[in-house]
Amino acid sequence: MPHGMFGLDWGEVVSLGTLIVVVLNYIKTSISNTAHESNRKDMEDLKDKLTDFKLSVGELSGLLKQLNRDLANLTKRVNRHGDEIDEIKIDVAKIKERLGINDDENSK
Repeated sequence: MPHGMFGLDWGEVVSLGTLIVVVLNYIKTSISNTAHESNRKDMEDLKDKLTDFKLSVGELSGLLKQLNRDLANLTKRVNRHGDEIDEIKIDVAKIKERLGINDDENSK
């Protein structure tokens, strides 16, 4: 019977080749599964962080809306106080006019 490679029968060479292919496929599958698990874990971590980010952005948006409302209320109050100051200045001017007080005399 003719010998195959390395002094082995052809059947033994084929069996050894098949065994090597099976072991290499097992290693490839293990690496692939590990990569998929790692990728899945990374995606879950990313999803959790994005959820936290969405919550933070939502909270920030709510705070900005409240700040805008507060600012609008403050603007109304300042405008109202400005109008009241203008009315007081007009009243003071009327009183000075009645009393005959000239602003130029007081400023000297």
